[in-house]
Amino acid sequence: MDFTPYAAWQKVLEEAFFSPAWDGHPVVMYMDDDEAADMRRSLSLEVPLAEAVSRVIAVGSTKPYEQVEQYELIHRSDDRAPAVLPLLACSVIAATRMANDGVRRATNYHSHFSQLLAGREGVLTSAKHQSVAGMWQRLASWQHRWGTYRGICTIPSPADLPHNQARIGYALSQAVLRGTDRQLLPKFFEAVRQHHRTVWPLPGAVLVEYLEKWGQAYSFSPKFLRAVRHPEFRPLVEKILGNFANVWDGSPYFVGQGIPRAELLVRFESRKLGWLAKLSKPGEPEYELSGGVRMRRLGETGYYALDGLKLPDDRSLRTGVQLAGEGIVVGRPASSLVVLRQNNDLDCFTSVDRFVPGEQHMLLAAPEAQRDVETVLERAASPGVEPKRGRLSWMPEGWSLHHRVVFDDAVTLRQAIRDVQGAMLAVQPPPQYKPYLQGGLPLAPKFNKHLYLVGGEPDLVLPDGATGEALLDGQPPRPPFKARGVPVSLWQRGLSAGEHRIQMEDTEVTFHTAEEAPAAADPERVAGFRHSGTRADAFATTKDEGTGLLRGAQLGQAGSGAVPQVAFCRRGAARTVFVASDGRAWEVTEPVTPMWWERLPETPSDYYFEVELRGCGGWIVQFRRGAWHVDPVSPREPDFSAGPEHRGWAAAVLEAEEGSGDPLWQSYVRRAREVRK
Repeated sequence: MDFTPYAAWQKVLEEAFFSPAWDGHPVVMYMDDDEAADMRRSLSLEVPLAEAVSRVIAVGSTKPYEQVEQYELIHRSDDRAPAVLPLLACSVIAATRMANDGVRRATNYHSHFSQLLAGREGVLTSAKHQSVAGMWQRLASWQHRWGTYRGICTIPSPADLPHNQARIGYALSQAVLRGTDRQLLPKFFEAVRQHHRTVWPLPGAVLVEYLEKWGQAYSFSPKFLRAVRHPEFRPLVEKILGNFANVWDGSPYFVGQGIPRAELLVRFESRKLGWLAKLSKPGEPEYELSGGVRMRRLGETGYYALDGLKLPDDRSLRTGVQLAGEGIVVGRPASSLVVLRQNNDLDCFTSVDRFVPGEQHMLLAAPEAQRDVETVLERAASPGVEPKRGRLSWMPEGWSLHHRVVFDDAVTLRQAIRDVQGAMLAVQPPPQYKPYLQGGLPLAPKFNKHLYLVGGEPDLVLPDGATGEALLDGQPPRPPFKARGVPVSLWQRGLSAGEHRIQMEDTEVTFHTAEEAPAAADPERVAGFRHSGTRADAFATTKDEGTGLLRGAQLGQAGSGAVPQVAFCRRGAARTVFVASDGRAWEVTEPVTPMWWERLPETPSDYYFEVELRGCGGWIVQFRRGAWHVDPVSPREPDFSAGPEHRGWAAAVLEAEEGSGDPLWQSYVRRAREVRK
């Protein structure tokens, strides 16, 4: 089969829909007959999209898409989108035809899809479409792994699809919102929020009701409005509008892809709320934004401080923020809820867009969202939630605070959120498209990351919408896997040592177990460098001629300073100085105790802090509790000629002259007096 035209379409579709230009923007892979024809004409593609796909599928086979799946496997790369985009684009074209022909039957989709790729109806049927649904799931999983860098994913999870759309719902979801319609959404959202002054974001079902009333007034396309009225498409329109409302920054102006979009985060540190901006990758050192706000990059990270922006308050959190600069837009969605989680990069709490099961969160809720938050916490949170109803000085007026919120069960959490709707919809956990293993006791991860100790098997996490039907080592598991709830504990299954396979629909998960870690095999021959004295051969050999082979590195005296010495300094000193044997001296700053320290299960003592010293020995000199204390760190005799440039060193030594009676320290005191002469 000739995949050349298919590969050309794969390249242009990835650039059009999944390039970094979509960073921070929701992506809808809308494609209809007109869009495909325009793309072919503007990019000078030789073969039409449908024909390029038709050439690589086996129309008469029971597995018509097998060659496409093999091509996807061969070209699999974390950096590139799965090589299924042309086929999936054709499935969206079939969905747009279904939406516009007035026939209200789900089976009509397969008629259009078969007509498009096989030239006649009844060939590419529903029974053969399961593999296409799997391609959609793999594409969504790949996009989610990139965060927002390849665009915000709008492909629904299996659990979001009604039973009769389990295979075609992915394509239908991308067939409802074309580019011209999405440009109208910011003004539409602004009008809805002004009319419906309650919690934001609103559920998609409420937004669709407003769309039915105001759609023509805001010039939405007839195709989009027909999709709203179509019973097969309406639930998907609700989901899409909800996704866009979740990330709307409160501005009536549309921001197109290609403009870098920084995420505006709420930061909580030292009992104070503040702002941070985050880019998916480090950008310019500084940006000038509207309103006299300046962004400054923090080190070599993708985080930026914002100077000149008013601290978060009730209004800015509820209505959202959008700031524009030269070649960049910074925004935060309007929301009545702020979810914060520990940021290990910055050692503080920063806002996040979704709950992560098993992680600890802090919740700030506006008055209109408090009832929904409390309902979800009651139904789905693990014990230990600490509500703070009192007025704290740093909290926005009227907002409530919940500390140490943990959700262990993602399925229960999603169901609780869907029952209450409201602002909680925007922060539900990300969808899970594929089963995977977590936890367990790995034996030798450097040799095989899927090798576990017998009795220490991992847990199996099922994808959204899983029925629980599976095969464990070729047999139905006893007892059966639960379709929902906590992960499946495989260690309770009494599995023997060896290979184990779990099969679910078209997905297979494999792992191994053993009684002990495998012994590393000794090589028959060892490569190294022949050497004599201070010289070594330039090329390695396996022939040892009696001198022994040098392997690794022999640094000698040159490497003595490569590994730092670690000295322990007592906390609480009024002053700490390191006095080196080579005539240098410098102040040592005591670091603050990190915020995560108190969260350790058995908090160690913070009585000392560490200081790394490279290539020199000397003394730690501290003034604490009214007296000087001098502690040795591999000191040597002072090895420098006294000069005026050493007066600072001498002052530090003489100030702590009485701190130690060690004879070596006294030699430092004598040298310091020589400097002072």
